[in-house]
Amino acid sequence: MELTIEQIKSVMENNFQIPSECSLMEITPVLIEKLGNVDSDIREGCLEILYAWIMNGEYDNTTLISLGDQLISLTHTGLGQEISDFVFLRAFAALEVAGILVFDEKCEKGEIEGRKAFLTPEIVKKWFTIALEYYQQERDYRSYVIGKGWAHSIAHGADLFRDFAKHRLIQKEEILHIFQIFKQKLASPSPRMFNGKEELRIASAVYTALLRNKLDIYEINHWLSSLFDPFQEKRFWEFAKEPEKLTGYFHVERFFKDFYLMIKFGISRKGSRAHPYYDVSLQNRDEILKILEQCILKADSNSFYYKPD
Repeated sequence: MELTIEQIKSVMENNFQIPSECSLMEITPVLIEKLGNVDSDIREGCLEILYAWIMNGEYDNTTLISLGDQLISLTHTGLGQEISDFVFLRAFAALEVAGILVFDEKCEKGEIEGRKAFLTPEIVKKWFTIALEYYQQERDYRSYVIGKGWAHSIAHGADLFRDFAKHRLIQKEEILHIFQIFKQKLASPSPRMFNGKEELRIASAVYTALLRNKLDIYEINHWLSSLFDPFQEKRFWEFAKEPEKLTGYFHVERFFKDFYLMIKFGISRKGSRAHPYYDVSLQNRDEILKILEQCILKADSNSFYYKPD
């Protein structure tokens, strides 16, 4: 079947009711395919519809697992290409997998009437491993693409890891893997600067993971301090002849500042963060702020901020 922009808008305007002219299982493959559409209105509309149907419990547990398997595999479509329209499918499929993780947690907490949690450790581990490979190998760093809308794969991947980090089946080992993949993505040389607040999406995922209280302050300190390791030998202007490495430097520096302000002022409760999960206090908050202050000063190298001897 075909799905026009008018039909997409109609579904959204009618409180995401399943269209009477087709069945749920007929329209779902079409929605998934159009997650990779280069028309932003079509892509974003299909994202919202599929996400709403996941969260509204329209799919049974077996179907959700099957959808998750399909969607997580789509994050590898065209993977490794620096500029390709496949990025839209990868990035938007990642958000739908995140939705399934969130729905499973809601079922576990009894927030969905008549539904029980359905994800097993084996399934979550499989999806998590595929997600790590996707994020590690993602090379398309574009944020907003003129004429096509948001690609934003680095941000969407961070959102996926944010929702992995909240999931009950994700433990300390996986959280450490998440932090390492974020380190790699921030600090690695890159031909393109993040320009869609990707560092803030990563900071949000890290903040979310820390609320699980799986890491002690020494592990947090080690990870934060290690982010700047690739840049110890030079000051930022000395990377002028290595622009791709300079990009990684700026990504790390901006992350330090963004994460510092997020912890100092608290995380926004808008959208997916309008949840009791974020109402708890962050353990070791003051110690983490002090660590980040030192990280910011180290990155600055006494260039603009005063650092006592």
